[in-house]
Amino acid sequence: MRPVAEGASVPPAAPSRPSRPFSFGRLFGGTWLAFANYSVLIAVLPIAELTEGGGPVLATLIIGAPLLAQTLASWGWGWLADRTRTRRGPLVVAMLLQAPLFFSFPLLNAPELFAVRVAQATLFGAIVLATTQATEDPSVSSAARLGHLQFAQSGGMLSGVVLAFPLLVVSGFSLSSTAGWELGALLGGLTIVASGVFALAGDLPPPPVSAHREPFRPRSHPGLFRLAGATAAVSTFRYVPVTAIPVYLASELGGHGFFGLPMNPTAQLAVWLAATSALNLYAAPISGRFAEEATTRRWALVGFSFVYAAIWLALVVSPTYPVVFAVWVLPVSVFVTVGSVREAAGLSRPHERGRAVGLLTAAFNLGGLTGGALAGALLAEGSPFTQAFLVAALGSFASAFLFLPKFLRLPPPVESARTSE
Repeated sequence: MRPVAEGASVPPAAPSRPSRPFSFGRLFGGTWLAFANYSVLIAVLPIAELTEGGGPVLATLIIGAPLLAQTLASWGWGWLADRTRTRRGPLVVAMLLQAPLFFSFPLLNAPELFAVRVAQATLFGAIVLATTQATEDPSVSSAARLGHLQFAQSGGMLSGVVLAFPLLVVSGFSLSSTAGWELGALLGGLTIVASGVFALAGDLPPPPVSAHREPFRPRSHPGLFRLAGATAAVSTFRYVPVTAIPVYLASELGGHGFFGLPMNPTAQLAVWLAATSALNLYAAPISGRFAEEATTRRWALVGFSFVYAAIWLALVVSPTYPVVFAVWVLPVSVFVTVGSVREAAGLSRPHERGRAVGLLTAAFNLGGLTGGALAGALLAEGSPFTQAFLVAALGSFASAFLFLPKFLRLPPPVESARTSE
């Protein structure tokens, strides 16, 4: 065998084909089902922790703290996918392993529920592999694919709330009730079906093997790691109000129902999530168009981070039901998410795409962890909710500057297709 010159790529002798051809439609469907579960967890668990005796701090951390596990897992799943050069297998296994955890929810007390949620979040971190696949087909625009996948996530969250709503609206809903058992069965069943759909989605041809592999670290990928840092900062201050608002709803806003309609706080939060998801369905394709060109998406990241600062400030000025509801449902996050992930894909090469997308997903989750912990600490000290909202507004304003291209000094995106290696 002839030696390969340093820095050269190793051409494959014969292009390897995946065992099952890739289908974006099935990837879309599996993502839809996976996020149907996720929306129900956001609606149910914070207030379930309050009613099961967990207290306000645990109620805020039930969303934020499991994201630590998901943060580490996102990177780990991406690393595994790059090492094995496959995305489908790990995703299918991780999805399937979540099902027993959902079936166990009605048997758990507040601390046990918290621990199981951490385990479930670790497995859910494999969803990053679906996002990775959406960036890897050289025949289509990855920005458009990411927008469509965000559409699937939003549609899944909306349909999850619709499916679970008859159970959540029950007076005195708790996980240990008959409605709780039915909810656990619904979540477990959806997860099993999602795993099957992902199994049928297939794999794209594996990325080519490069003889020259730079270490994946901040020194070798400075723009990518700066982008992740900016994303983590914006996500942190987003999650301060996101984790505080359910507690605020339960303690101060929920007593009068949904704009006067009799409805318990859990059901109200479910309606809020449904409205958010409906708006995200409309915004998702638009976010893909924003993310298509490098200049547009970079300035969009700056602009929407300032929008975050403005809407959290609105909660400080007027923390009334209409304002809190309007702020909650605005589809801002979809633009930040799609733009950041598309930028990460553009700054990475095919053989490291799993780690690049995993890094950005980890940055989002790390922000959720720190934002949730910060909200919990403020509430534990007896701080008023408006103080938490003010921290979010000021932090979002400062974090927006981290996205500015002149501060990041990002090079032009690689924008490489699979065959460019």
